[in-house]
Amino acid sequence: MSLNLLPLVVGLAIQAGGPCGLAGSVTDSAGAPVAGAVVILQRSGTATPVATSTDDTGRYCLEAHRGPVEITIAAPGFATATLRTTVDDADGPDVTLLPLHNENIVVTATRTRRLIENVPVRTEVVAGAHILQAGARTLADAVEYTTGIRVENNCQNCNFSQIRLLGLGGPYTQILVDGQPVISALAQVYGIEQIPARMIDRIEVVKGGGSALYGSGSVGGVVNIISREPVQAGGIIETRMDDARALGGAWDWVASDRRTTVTAFGQFDRIDARDVNSDGFSDVSRRALGAGGVRITRTSVDGTGRLTIDASRIDEARRGGDALHLPPHEALIAESIRSARSSASLSWSQAVGARWDYRVTAVAAQTARDSYYGTGRDPNAYGSTSNLLGLVDSQLNVYLRAHTFSTAVQWSYDQTIDRQPAYGRRLDQRLGALGLAVQDDWSIRPGVQLLSGLRADWHDALARAVLSPRAAVLVSPSEPLDIRVSIARGFRAPQAFDEDLHLSSVGGDVRIIVLDPDLREERATTLMAGAEWKPQAGPGQALFELNGFHTRLTDLFHVVDRDDPSTGAFEALKTNFGGARVYGIELNAGWGIGDDFVLQGGFVLQRARFDAPEPDFGSRDFFRTPERYGNVSLRWNLHSGWQLFAGGRWTGRMKAPHYAGFIDEPRLETTPPFVVVDLSIGRRFLLADRALIVGFSGRNLTNSYQRDLDRGPLRDSAYVYGPRFPRSAGVSARLEF
Repeated sequence: MSLNLLPLVVGLAIQAGGPCGLAGSVTDSAGAPVAGAVVILQRSGTATPVATSTDDTGRYCLEAHRGPVEITIAAPGFATATLRTTVDDADGPDVTLLPLHNENIVVTATRTRRLIENVPVRTEVVAGAHILQAGARTLADAVEYTTGIRVENNCQNCNFSQIRLLGLGGPYTQILVDGQPVISALAQVYGIEQIPARMIDRIEVVKGGGSALYGSGSVGGVVNIISREPVQAGGIIETRMDDARALGGAWDWVASDRRTTVTAFGQFDRIDARDVNSDGFSDVSRRALGAGGVRITRTSVDGTGRLTIDASRIDEARRGGDALHLPPHEALIAESIRSARSSASLSWSQAVGARWDYRVTAVAAQTARDSYYGTGRDPNAYGSTSNLLGLVDSQLNVYLRAHTFSTAVQWSYDQTIDRQPAYGRRLDQRLGALGLAVQDDWSIRPGVQLLSGLRADWHDALARAVLSPRAAVLVSPSEPLDIRVSIARGFRAPQAFDEDLHLSSVGGDVRIIVLDPDLREERATTLMAGAEWKPQAGPGQALFELNGFHTRLTDLFHVVDRDDPSTGAFEALKTNFGGARVYGIELNAGWGIGDDFVLQGGFVLQRARFDAPEPDFGSRDFFRTPERYGNVSLRWNLHSGWQLFAGGRWTGRMKAPHYAGFIDEPRLETTPPFVVVDLSIGRRFLLADRALIVGFSGRNLTNSYQRDLDRGPLRDSAYVYGPRFPRSAGVSARLEF
C-alpha cells in the first residue's frame, strides 16, 4: 500500500480516544521507537477501519473487540507492514518496521510521496549507490549513465557544460533541489559541475511534462536532486587523486537523536588545466572547487510535523586559455571566472489528521561571479555578474476516497545584474513570477491511475498569464506490466538563460548573445507513451522498457549571427524562429539482484528538426543533437568485499557549427561517433566499528577526446564536442565510521 494512499483508507476513522482494546509498540530495525506511524485495524466483515498513530515512544492504542483482525502499519521511510492477529486481551503485537530503500519512493512526478511503480508520470532514479560506486564528483558525473541524458561540454576555454534531455538543450531542463527551482540561470552556467556529489542522496529524472508543477524552466523535464539525509549517526572521510593531477576530498558527519538530525558535509576538488593538442592553449580548464553545508531536521513531539533547515556555500575558480600563470589580461585568450553561491532554506511540513497535509518552503540564494572574458591582452575585459533568487512555495494535499487533490502556490523573484563594460553589455533583469497549480491524482481502480493538473503562471516578462495543462494515465494490466501515457504543455519565458550569460571566443573576438527586444515566449507540447515490463528472471528481476516521445515547439528560441563590425565583439542574436519537432523512441533493459548486482543499459533513436532551414547554415537539423546514443553500466557488490562499476557510453554523429577564425570560412561539421568507457574497482575492509574502502578507477579508457580541436588564439572555443575529460586513472580511499 503506497504511503500517500493510507489516509484514503483511514478516512474519518482516526480514533480520537476511548478504551484500549489493543496496544503495542512500533520500532525500527535498531530498536528505536517510530513516532507518528499510522496503525490501521480492519475487522473482517466491517467496512470502516479503526486507526491511530504512534506516540513519541512508538506506542499505539486501538479500541478493538475480541476476534480476528488485520493490522496495517506504515511510516515514511519504512516498508509497510501488514499482519493478522486475534484480539483476546489488551496486548497487541510489537512490530519492527524495515527501512524502505529511498529509490523506491519518488516525489518529483506528482510532488507527493509515491512508490515509483504507482506513479503515472514516468520517473527514473539515479540511486545513491550508483553515484558512489561510479566515483561521481558532481551532478554532471552522476547523471551521465541515465538513458536520454547527455552531459556536453560547450566551451574549449572554460568547459561550460549543460544537461540535455531527449534532444533538448540545457535551458529546457529545470534543475531542482528537493523539489525547489533554486538553481538560477546564472548559477546553472557552471552549476552542474559545482553541485557536489557529497550533498546528493539520489536524483530523480522526469522527462517532459513537468511544467504543470514546476513552472517555465521544465519544458524538457526536471532533474531533482534529493539531498542527503542519513538516519544513523556517524561520518565519512574520503580522498582521491589521479594521474591528470586532479585531487579531491570530501567528508560528512551525522548526529541524531529521536527527533533531531544534524548533517554537515564538505567537498573540495582541484583539476589541473590540460592542453590536449599541444598548441599552448588549454582544452581542460584549471578548476578549484570548495563546497560545504549543513542540514537540520526536527520532528514534532507527536511525529506529524517536520522542520528542515538547510544552508550551503559553493566557491569555484576556473581559468582557461593560455599563459595561465599570468594575469588574465596578459594572455592572448583568457576565461577566468570566480563564482560563489550561498543559499539557505526553511521548510515546514505537517500531516493534519488523516485527510490533509501541507508544506511551506522559503528559499534565498545569492550567486556572485567575477569574470574575465577576453582576447588579445585586452585590459578592459573584466566584468561582474550577480544574481539574487528568492522563492516561497506552498502545497496542500487533501485525501478524499480515491482522490488526492493538491494545490500549490509559488512566488519567485529573480534579479540578475550583468556588467561587461568592454563589450557594452549591461543587463539588469528583475523578474517576478507567480504560479498557481492544481492537481488531481485519481486511483480509478486497482491498476489504473489518472493524473491531471493545470498551472497558471504570471511572469514579469509576459504580457498575460500562461496556462500549462498536463494529464497522465497509468494502466497496469498485470503486476509486472505498466503502461503510461502523458501529455503536457509548457513554455519558456523571454529572458536570459545560462547560455546567454556565458561568453566565448571566436576568431580572436569575444562572442556575446544579445536578446531580441521583441522576443516572445516559446511554447512546447510534449506527448509521451511507453510500456515497462519487470518480470522475475531467475534470482533477480528483469526490466524491458520502450518509450516514445514527441515535442512540438512553436516560436522557437534560436541564436543567429548578427555581428556589428563597429563593435569589439562578435554578436549573435537570440530570436524567435518558427517551429520545430523533437521525436523518437527510448529503449531500456536491465537485470538486477537487489543492490548487489545491477546491469542496465539504454538506447535512444531520435530526430530534432526545424520546420524550415535555419539562416546561418541552411540546416533543418538541431545542432549538437545526435540521432543515436546509448549507454550500458554494471554495478556489482561481491560478498568478499569487492565492489565493481563498469560503464560505456556511445554517441553517434551530429551537426556542429564551426565558425571562422582558425578555419577560413564558417561551416557546419558532421562530428564522428565516439565511445567512452569507465571502470572503478574497490575493496571494503572492516576495521572494528569502521570500514575502509580503497578504490582504483579509470576514466575514458578509450581516450575518446575530440581530434579536430581548433588551435591557437583564433580558435572557435564553442566548437567542442565529445567527452569532457581525456583519459585518466586514479586512486581513492574512504573511511566510514
